Order: sequence, then structure tokens, then C-alpha cells
Amino acid sequence: MELHTHPPFSILPHADALYARQLEAINEVARIATLDLELAPMTQRVTDALASRFEWEFVALIMVEEGVFICQAVTSATPTEIYVGYSRPLGSGVVGTVAATGQPILLDDVHTFPGYVETMPGTASEICVPVRHAGKLVAVLNLESTRPAAFHDQLPLLTIVADQLAGAIANARLFGETRERARLMEMMSDVSRTALEANDLGDLLDRIVRYVAEHFLVERVSITLRDVSAHTGQVTSSAPAEIRFPIRFRGEDFGELGIVSREAFSPAMALAFDALTNQVAGAIHLAATKHDLERANEHLARAIETLHHISTTDPLTGVANRRNFDDALALEWRRAARFRTPLSLIMIDIDAFKAYNDVYGHQAGDDCLRRVAESLQSHLHRAGDIVTRYGGEEFAVLVTGIERDRAGDLAELLRASIETMSIEHQSSPASGVVTISVGVATTVPDRDRDPADLLKAADEALYAAKAAGRNRVIVHPPA
Repeated sequence: MELHTHPPFSILPHADALYARQLEAINEVARIATLDLELAPMTQRVTDALASRFEWEFVALIMVEEGVFICQAVTSATPTEIYVGYSRPLGSGVVGTVAATGQPILLDDVHTFPGYVETMPGTASEICVPVRHAGKLVAVLNLESTRPAAFHDQLPLLTIVADQLAGAIANARLFGETRERARLMEMMSDVSRTALEANDLGDLLDRIVRYVAEHFLVERVSITLRDVSAHTGQVTSSAPAEIRFPIRFRGEDFGELGIVSREAFSPAMALAFDALTNQVAGAIHLAATKHDLERANEHLARAIETLHHISTTDPLTGVANRRNFDDALALEWRRAARFRTPLSLIMIDIDAFKAYNDVYGHQAGDDCLRRVAESLQSHLHRAGDIVTRYGGEEFAVLVTGIERDRAGDLAELLRASIETMSIEHQSSPASGVVTISVGVATTVPDRDRDPADLLKAADEALYAAKAAGRNRVIVHPPA
């Protein structure tokens, strides 16, 4: 049934796709960092990749120096005053404020920020995220858009991206154009990719220790966490060199990385493993977050499905409720107007239902409503058709793509099906059983007209059926 069901149910597939794209973006940032030995091309590739992947209009990476901030890389789809080398004092504008305070700023409307400095004409929203390494602010990731609230829910993603950038920037400065830096960044990318490919935390740790053992001349690699551990190789030398690094992520201790080698560790090698440990911590955090998000998505899927069912279904009869009907009528009206196809509305009222409740009681009345709804629903099988409890003892049936005569035939079938159920009704003015009066209206919608016209026509036909003696169908003349 094509109704308003598509947008709510598409939330989850959409959410899964968005989450996957975010993970890919995080991995791509780490991957890009391995492609260039110099800081400038690497950061430019990052801003290009972020702008391209998410279609963001303006992405810039700003380096923070003593008293000033300087644009390191910028990608903009619209004219802007910002260029590589552009600088301003700390505390000036949004970027300068983040650079000075070290706190992220998310603006759904830039005009709410005191002292806002416009560098891209028409900017409506902006987000600035600090990039920290070893507790020190080293850069600011800045994004702007001409659309309001364009980054409303992007702070978690950009915080992780900033963490990736922090390590990349620090290592680029540390190793410069050396071969060690290139290998280090490649290793970081592989660890990030390993985090995405691993099935669980144990699998992730096994992949990491195997990677280190394959790429470095070491005897043994081990990762020990609180609840799980992994290692590879055996210690065979009598006096091996050993080095250990605590695995921490945002102040939380996860465990320890231990490496044993026959040869002493050079300072560059120690720094490389230290950086790897930071990346391992992020990968472990990412794996744990991925697992938590998968479980949360499962719960969210069930919750959304339940909420959608509750919000669009009449709790007594199980058919669509008035809200669902209003959305469906608006949707099918637009669709029929676009394709110039007929749209029919069948309004139904249970005859003398108040008298039925007075004689048989409200519990029997509720059961009668359920049986009538089930019978009506059983005769509708096409995707665009919908049965609605319109109010009280009144039902509405929306039927797409059939002409006036066929709509009248369907209405007669519905009327007859209720009568042949032979639900006893001693107070019925008809045949001693529950019956319905039916009004039918059919039109070919036009964008310049209102769906209320169809409702009015069907209501008039229903009133005529009741005035003519009830238990009958009246078809309104074509609109």
C-alpha cells in the first residue's frame, strides 16, 4: 500500500546508509593521509574528499599558530574570501573563537553569532570543530553552507574526523617527508579499515597484531585489554628489546600494546608505535561503537515500526486512522493529478448504530465495528487502496485508478458483504441485520482543486443514501 508509510520506514535504511557513508569517510581521511608525504597536499585532499562525499559547499582546515590562525587547505563550491594562507587573529569570527577557546561551535543560523564575519556570501549555517593532539589545539575544521541547519547532526562525525586529522597533522609535522611517516600513515589507514572489516573486537585485535608482525621486524606483538587479548609470535632471544604503550582513547584506558624485538627500538620506531597505539585506541573505540550502533539500530527499527503502526492505525478496528487517511488522500490526489487518473472515495456509515449500542451494549458495538472493518478490508487488495475508520461508526474507502461505474460496483459489493454477514440488529429499520449506507464520488484530480471537493461530494452521496432509506449505494455524478 503506497501511503505515508514510505518516509517513516525509509528512515532506517536511510540511517544505515548514512552510517556506512560516515564510516567510509572516516576511513577515507585516514587513507588520504597516506597518499602524500607533505602536509599541504594531504590536508587539501581531505577537504576535497569531505566536500565531495557529502556535497558540502565549503570545507577548510585552519592551522592554529601563536596568536593567529592560518588557512592550510580549502575546498569551496562558491566564491569565498578564504584562500590557502589566509589568516586572522585568534578570537576573530567563528573560526577565531574556536581557535581561541578550543570548543566546537555549531550554528544552524550564523546570524545568531555575535561578531560573525562573512567570508562566503550567503552563508546560512556553519560548524567549526577543534582538532587536538596530545591535549593541544593544532587546527580547526571549518564547514559552511548556504542552507540553514546544514550541519545540525554532523558534530559526532566531524569530531571523529578531527581526531583522525589530529594524528595526521602531528605525524606530518613530526616525520616530514621521511619514509617512516608514509609507512606510519599507511598503517593507520589499514588499522581503520581493519576496524570496519572486523566482525568483533577479538577479530579486530587479531588482525592488528598480525599486521604489525608482518610489517615490522619484531618477534612478538600483543594487545591486552580488560576482557580480551591477542598476540602473535614467540620470544626466542635471550635479551630482547621490549616496549609497551598504554592504549587510551579520550582519557579512558583500554589496555596495553606490547612489542618485543631482537634489536633496540629507534626513536622514530618508538614514535611510530606510539602513534599506532593512538590509532589502535580509536579503532577499538570505533569497533565498540559500531557494535553498539548496530544494536541501537535494531532497537530503533522496532521502535519506529511500532510507533508508525500506532500513529497510523485505529486501535479498535486495526484499519487506517484519520491521520493516515488524510496523508493518503493528499498523496494519491497529487499522484492522480500528475498522471490524470481517476480517484474514488467511498464513504460508509453503519445504519442505526446508536440504536445497536443501546440494545446490545458498547462491547458488542465494538465487536460490530471490528467485523465491519475486517469485511471492508477483505475486498481491497491493491497497493493504493485504503480502508479508514473515519470517525465513530463511519468508514472511508479510498480507491485509485478506477472509473465511476467500477467504483459504484465496488461500493455495492461492500454493502452486500456487510448485509450477508447477518449481524443481528433488532432496531435496524432495514432487514433486522446490520447494514451500511454508502456514498460514492469519483473525480480526476487537478492540482488547482482541493481534495476537500472529493470529500464533500462523497459526503453528499452518503447523506442521500441515508435519506433514501439506508442500506443502499448512491453514486455522486462525476465532478
